[in-house]
Amino acid sequence: MYEMIKLKYNYKDLEPYYDSSMFNYHYNVLYKGYTDNLNKITNEFDVDRKTDNFTNIQSLSKRMSFNANAYILHSLFFENLIPMPNKTLLSTELVNHIKKDFGSYDSFIDELNASLLNIEGPGWVVFGYDKFLDKLLITQIEKHQEMPLVDFIPLLVIDVWEHSYYLQYKTDKKEYIRNLFYILDFNVVTDRYNKIYLP
Repeated sequence: MYEMIKLKYNYKDLEPYYDSSMFNYHYNVLYKGYTDNLNKITNEFDVDRKTDNFTNIQSLSKRMSFNANAYILHSLFFENLIPMPNKTLLSTELVNHIKKDFGSYDSFIDELNASLLNIEGPGWVVFGYDKFLDKLLITQIEKHQEMPLVDFIPLLVIDVWEHSYYLQYKTDKKEYIRNLFYILDFNVVTDRYNKIYLP
């Protein structure tokens, strides 16, 4: 059974950058809904396997893709947050890898901001490492499951669905993104990088 991640902070700890009532809705309604759906779909798969009845496999697979990715991305996103003041920095190893793959750290930040501001419709922006390509990349994921890379491991996950910011920021996505950077936990980003890349 899949469970919602336990938070290392209280809702109010992220204010004023992330309103506690908006966070409560995001975590306890939306994220919980995706988690519950994933468990329900997993149980449906188990029943189909036991009865050897796969007539509903196409619909079930689509629902699994949507809800499983929603569960994973939300889990990683909430883990990527930390209360202010956030003075954490990326490790020297990761910064050097960023400079190698993006040309410079400034280019990386520019590409990240452009990806966040220009995603079409609901979706996510994810900075991560592609094992097959052996390269750090920034990718957009539309909805939860469209345009993902097959061998891609997320390091930093940012939710840019309207539900993640509308109650506080209305249509001002730019202000949401600017304030979100105050509460991103770059120690988590570095830890994820170290687990997959450093010997």
